[in-house]
Amino acid sequence: MSSVDFLILISLIPVAPVFVTWWLPWERWLPRALPKAFLGSYVLYAAFAAWHFKLLWWVVLLLALYGAIVLALGLREKLNTDDSPRTG
Repeated sequence: MSSVDFLILISLIPVAPVFVTWWLPWERWLPRALPKAFLGSYVLYAAFAAWHFKLLWWVVLLLALYGAIVLALGLREKLNTDDSPRTG
């Protein structure tokens, strides 16, 4: 394992709990607690890491699609809250 491989894996540690516990019924709050733009960016990075480590093409594609969708939802949510008129 090269130092570049090690650096790619180390940077995935903060998002590991989301990927490990997504299927547990008592841990469904974890992905919802993170901002969508942050989570989407991390999932896109995970798609890059999956591609780098030569995982199956459909794993890379699923990660990239999920990351892009979550990132787009997060950006839309951010833009909608920033453009809302301020009253009061």
